[in-house]
Amino acid sequence: MVGTAQLGNEGYFEALDFPPGHGDGYLSIHSDDPDAYGLKVTGDSMLPRIKNGEYVLIEPNKSYFSGDEVVVRTAEGRTMIKEFIYLRDGMYRLDSVNAEHPPIHIAATDVIEIHLVGGILKSSRFLHAT
Repeated sequence: MVGTAQLGNEGYFEALDFPPGHGDGYLSIHSDDPDAYGLKVTGDSMLPRIKNGEYVLIEPNKSYFSGDEVVVRTAEGRTMIKEFIYLRDGMYRLDSVNAEHPPIHIAATDVIEIHLVGGILKSSRFLHAT
């Protein structure tokens, strides 16, 4: 676990990061991505796909495809979990998981990184550090 995704307005969140190797626990799941990390999601703006108190496994070295949930970090410093729809003519289309939020269209030049959400996990998969 490297932090908490505190969901905010318009589906954006602030990642409350821990230094690498200093999280408050672990997710009980295997990933073959050596850079995989976990986030705890608080709030309800990602309903119904990701619920308050669940965890997401992020796999930054994995490919993502249309329909996959991804973590997107923009040049403006915004970070969000969205559904990747497409990249066409230099523009990303990202849909909100919560249908009450409209789709986002963002220039590829405004995106710093996109990481695959490799899994959505129940709180029972979290193990506190000993």
